Amino acid sequence: MEYKIRKAVIEDLEKIQELNTKLCVKEFEEFDDTINPNYPMTQKGKDYFKYRIENSEESFSYVATDNDKIIGYFIGGVSGVEDYRTPTKIGEGETAFVEKEYRGKGIGTQFMKLFEEWAREKGIKRLRYVASSRNKEAIKLYKKLGCDEYDVVLEKVLE
Repeated sequence: MEYKIRKAVIEDLEKIQELNTKLCVKEFEEFDDTINPNYPMTQKGKDYFKYRIENSEESFSYVATDNDKIIGYFIGGVSGVEDYRTPTKIGEGETAFVEKEYRGKGIGTQFMKLFEEWAREKGIKRLRYVASSRNKEAIKLYKKLGCDEYDVVLEKVLE
């Protein structure tokens, strides 16, 4: 298997939506039953991905391919920071997914390294990734690449 990583183009939109649907289903089934598995195919979902693909100044959108078949994606961008913090902007890895049979082959690591390079070029000093607290696989990757826990968000379900 020899994968390639390239910048996403608008023609990749539908495949990215399909992969994000797989991510949402996985998240819903394994980690968070408040996730809407249909979100990527809604107009709002489509508009989000379209914006991230087309807005190259504030967005980072890449895909991984195997023989021109898209097998994963990584989307991030420049985000604002809470008013009480001193940085004015932060790079946020917003959503990423790699097909199951391609995981563990360095694709996620390569996406994150490219995102870090992009952020440095933008003058960004901090990166943020959000993962379900039960998504041990993602958390392990983030920590392996130098991320530390910053905030812990707690929720309580009211009956």
